[in-house]
Amino acid sequence: MTYSAKQDLSLYRWVILSIMWATIFIGVVAQFQMAALAYRIIPGLKLTLSQFSMILSAPMLSAVFLSLPAGALADRFGVKKTVAIGFVFSTIGIYFRYAAHDFLTLFVLMFLSGISCALLNANAAKLLGAWFPVEQMGTAMGIYLTGPGLGMTVALAATALFPSIKRAYIVAGIINLTVGILWVTFVNGKPAGAPEMSSIPVTKCLGTVGKSKNVWLVGLALMLFMGSNMAFNGNISNALNGVRGIDPKIAGLMASLVTLGTVSGSFVGPLLSDRIGRIKPFLAPIGIFGAIIMYLSWVTSGVASWILLAVLGFLMGTGIPLLMAFPMLLPEIGPKYAGTAGGLIATLQLIGAFAIPSFIIAPIAGTNFNTLFLLASVSYLLFGIVTVFLPEMGAKARAKAGASSIRLGI
Repeated sequence: MTYSAKQDLSLYRWVILSIMWATIFIGVVAQFQMAALAYRIIPGLKLTLSQFSMILSAPMLSAVFLSLPAGALADRFGVKKTVAIGFVFSTIGIYFRYAAHDFLTLFVLMFLSGISCALLNANAAKLLGAWFPVEQMGTAMGIYLTGPGLGMTVALAATALFPSIKRAYIVAGIINLTVGILWVTFVNGKPAGAPEMSSIPVTKCLGTVGKSKNVWLVGLALMLFMGSNMAFNGNISNALNGVRGIDPKIAGLMASLVTLGTVSGSFVGPLLSDRIGRIKPFLAPIGIFGAIIMYLSWVTSGVASWILLAVLGFLMGTGIPLLMAFPMLLPEIGPKYAGTAGGLIATLQLIGAFAIPSFIIAPIAGTNFNTLFLLASVSYLLFGIVTVFLPEMGAKARAKAGASSIRLGI
């Protein structure tokens, strides 16, 4: 069972959370440096919009291949060792991007750059569940997921300020290496004195997780969300510059409003959810309303566009931490199978991040940004609809289920 709040949970859990946060932060900074530099990368390498979408999404593709085995291996060998290996590859990928002079080389390096984040995301619920009590899982996951939002914000707002593309890549690579050293030095898989989890055969983990309808629903919801997120955030800065004629630095600043809003949503949403003891009010409604806001933020202009972009970011950040906490909350999964469940969910999530923008939205939209952002909004709407079918796993529902079990003598 999860290490209870009544047990000796030291302040060291915040060290763990901080290093997790730094890992995902620098990984996303490196990825969205590409979005901020699209106006130079696309003509410089003579890329099509579809090729650029593939490069931008390449870190997600590494997660498609690695998330499921990463979760199963972490259930067997531990999260620390699994993620540490990923830092070697991600540092190489991030640092040496300046040496790429064609589509294929840059694509491969971006694929490598995402490995550490892929391995961590697959096991985030498992690691946080070992250090934080169940009732704080939503908040802890929300804090962790401010990392991607701030990473996108920093990348979109500050990358264009570097004197050269090479300098931007090298700085990101050095920071990633530093975080990797911190991971190896300070991260522990569980608090001292926490009970050891028995080693479970990988086939049993996969079998149990594969039978959970709720795991598949969470994965499908996150697949649709990430497809929408990548299509919108990966292209909005370039579209504002290319279609509206907005200066690249101002366009990057406007795009960063979405990611900055995501940061606040990632923190406030889970906090409110934990306070009222319910999750579902923060899922379907934000998906349906957010889809409308997403498209309006593109077709409007002036101050209204700035405001709508910030609101969109807040809505996008609100529900995702709650969904990613589900593996630890579902009674059929819990800490025993959380790594494998997180791996399956992350696999579906990152299939959406790579395939939906690159092979569905970009080919249909072509060079028409109106169509591109409309399709991104539809994907976000579908995300909200899928969450309707998830069970309520808030604190009140769990307490009620526990009380019912006691009355029935379970």
